[in-house]
Parts: sequence; C-alpha cells; structure tokens
Amino acid sequence: MRENLLLKAVKLIAVLGAGLLTTTVSSANTNVQGGNVGNELTYQPQLENQRDPNKYCAQCHKFNDEQFHGIHLTKKNPATDKPINCVSCHGNVSEDHRRGVKDVMRFHGDIFDGKTPMYSVQEQNQVCFSCHQPEKLRESLWAHDVHAMKLPCASCHTLHPKADPMQGIAHKDQVKLCVDCHGKQQELLEAKTNPQPVIQDKDKK
Repeated sequence: MRENLLLKAVKLIAVLGAGLLTTTVSSANTNVQGGNVGNELTYQPQLENQRDPNKYCAQCHKFNDEQFHGIHLTKKNPATDKPINCVSCHGNVSEDHRRGVKDVMRFHGDIFDGKTPMYSVQEQNQVCFSCHQPEKLRESLWAHDVHAMKLPCASCHTLHPKADPMQGIAHKDQVKLCVDCHGKQQELLEAKTNPQPVIQDKDKK
C-alpha cells in the first residue's frame, strides 16, 4: 500500500516537472521569435544607438558651429542604409591625424587660393559619387557633366551648411556664377602669361 502511494507520488512529480519544462522552453522561444530581449532585430539597434559615431570627431571639431550643420548628418547612406556620419565621407583618422598627415579625406573647394590640395579632384569627387550618382547629376544640370572631373564638388556645394546654396538657384544666378568664376580664372591666366613689372619707389617720378 505504502509502495503504491510512493509510486503514484513519483509519477505525479514527473508529470508536473515535464509540464514546467515545456512551459519554460515555449516561453524562451517566444522571447526569440516574438520581439523581446532575445530578438536580434530589436536588440541590435539598441546597441548601435548607445554610441555616437561622431563623438570622437566632435571632441575637436565643435558641432555647434554653423559649418557642421546641414543635410548630410540627417540622411542615410544609400549603400548601407545607415545614418551618415563623419566617417562616411571623411574616413577613419590615423594616430598622427593632429599632425596634418594624409589620412582622412579633406575637401578643398577654393581653387583660387593658390594652394595644392591634399587630395586630387578625382579623389574628392569619388567620395561624393558614392552617394550622388553622376548620371542623375548630368540629367539635372549640364554643368555637372562639364566640371565633374576638373572641379571639386565642394567648389560649388558646401559640405555642412543648413541649406545648400545651389539648391533652387535661379537661372540668372547660375549664369552669374559662371561669369564670376570664369572671369576670375581669366584674370589669373592673364596675370601668369603677362606679368606686370614691379615698380620700385626709386623708379617712380
């Protein structure tokens, strides 16, 4: 009699234990598939959002300055579908970055300052073309086709403005840009081909 009761008790414990194990496994599967902590789709972005990829750059380059505002830091990279950050365009810095070595991409738009840019026009523009397709640029304005490999994009399009000064520009203002730029280019060319003699004070009468 006592052995029968003991056997029944063991069977009851076994049944209850199996039910508890089934419930635990089912709950774990729900966590993985149903969007809780185990769901990689919701967990991974939580990890990414905790780290600001621009923080390292902002230690020296102050983002509260007007020059760092603009559309680039509010858009996604079409190649990765992730938010654009400093590294997207400028690349990673080296240990000697503060010494002015050739590491990150430096966009040099002023072609009249007499300085030799660290990166060629082609190198600068290839970064822009990774998002802005040349074919679409040619269709939107003929000037893109003419200047694409001879002039840095940054000469006309500033990188970090609140609004691109070239967006929605009137036709007459486009013509003025052509005249201003090519006029200055012609002046520099004439100055090189026909240098004016330097007049010393003693030669003046």
